[in-house]
Amino acid sequence: MTDPIPRPTFRDPAGSLGFEGDHVVRRIHPAARVAVLEFLDSAFCHRLQERGDLIAATIDDSQEGLCLVHPKIPIPTYPWEWSPSQWLAAAELTLTLCEEALGDGWILKDATPLNVLFVGPRPVLVDILSFERRDPRSMIWLAYGQYVRTFLLPMVMNKRMGWPLEMSLFKRDGLEPADLFAAMGWRDRISRDAFWPVTLPALLERSKGAEEKATQAPRRVSDPGMALHGLQRLLAGLRKRTRRALPKPDASRWSKYQGTLTHYTEQESALKHAWVRDVLAEAKPARVLDIGANTGEFSALAVEMGAQAVALERDAASAERLFCMSRQRNLSIQTIHADLARPTPAAGWENSESSALLPRLEGQFELVLMLAVIHHLLLMEQIPLPAIIALCHRLTWRHLVIEWVPVEDPMYRSLMRGRNELYGALSEDDLIAACKGLFHVLRRQKLDNGRVLFLFERKG
Repeated sequence: MTDPIPRPTFRDPAGSLGFEGDHVVRRIHPAARVAVLEFLDSAFCHRLQERGDLIAATIDDSQEGLCLVHPKIPIPTYPWEWSPSQWLAAAELTLTLCEEALGDGWILKDATPLNVLFVGPRPVLVDILSFERRDPRSMIWLAYGQYVRTFLLPMVMNKRMGWPLEMSLFKRDGLEPADLFAAMGWRDRISRDAFWPVTLPALLERSKGAEEKATQAPRRVSDPGMALHGLQRLLAGLRKRTRRALPKPDASRWSKYQGTLTHYTEQESALKHAWVRDVLAEAKPARVLDIGANTGEFSALAVEMGAQAVALERDAASAERLFCMSRQRNLSIQTIHADLARPTPAAGWENSESSALLPRLEGQFELVLMLAVIHHLLLMEQIPLPAIIALCHRLTWRHLVIEWVPVEDPMYRSLMRGRNELYGALSEDDLIAACKGLFHVLRRQKLDNGRVLFLFERKG
């Protein structure tokens, strides 16, 4: 499907974006033509693209003007859907590419998480127009302030104050030190994490003449080697502070869930694992959506069986562990920290700068896993069973795996919280009735603990 209206980048006047089928087309404005072609022809650009750190681009120099044709990232995600380690991975990629660019005579003029997308656990810079020629005698990185506001400060506030990284949805241009200073107590203000990026700038802003002093700072030096060294030290310092802003591993009820199962015996857990493996081996899906993925056991299984997996998890600690696991094991798992019951909305100018979560997921998967999820949506979110199945019908175009948890199950009863009149009589028959006209049953496996595994095939 072609998007007839090029979407402006909103951050760079050199080009605009549009979607055409399975490709992203970036139309380059005439004034930027020479600079863009020079960068695309550089050994530095070729090196980054060969490594996969920079999005690939095919040049289309037709009568309509210069266009760059990029492959579309299958499931794009935004910073407000990332775990802390995803933020760190995107930040380190940005700093690494900028540092490497210096030696080749280039520099990044933009440094925002919005220029990074994930392919599985790997971050990729997708804005080719972010690179420009570097003034060899300049010690100034113009994107420095943007990096601090959009990368470093959200991570610092997440670690020190518990501010959720999801807040970046409402702070596209980042956080301001003065605002953060006002929200902090003195203990946090003087902490090693916050003093340099928050307290010092806030106090300088308050002092008279701070702006005038800033304009008097030396911007160019006579020795190119000194300028290069200064920029390298700046980037190294930012890297150190960004790594320090990563919070210590957290734990939650659900991040410990897989290792503390009391409603599964070892034999039942092995049977469930083997059954899902058999389904994956028979269905051979190319792409799997694991809803409520927890720490990624079945996402990893899907990858082991040859699929690419997208793991959707609303618990922050579980999503963090899931991403770290996929990165350490180099598994093709895309982690999305989001809640299916409250999916990410579209945002930005006319709701077109970033799209909602569900349209990015719908119809993208050959198989959807919902293992021990439906009772959470029913009991904790009060989502009607037919509505859950209808959404699954939009998400998968082939198969659906559901783990049905009966009302007698201890976990079901603990979540029901006395609402027996509403949910105490739900049964498999209600599940099958909700699937009528949308799915039919291919397989059914009852476990000794009363839970039932279903493989459905989509109708229509």
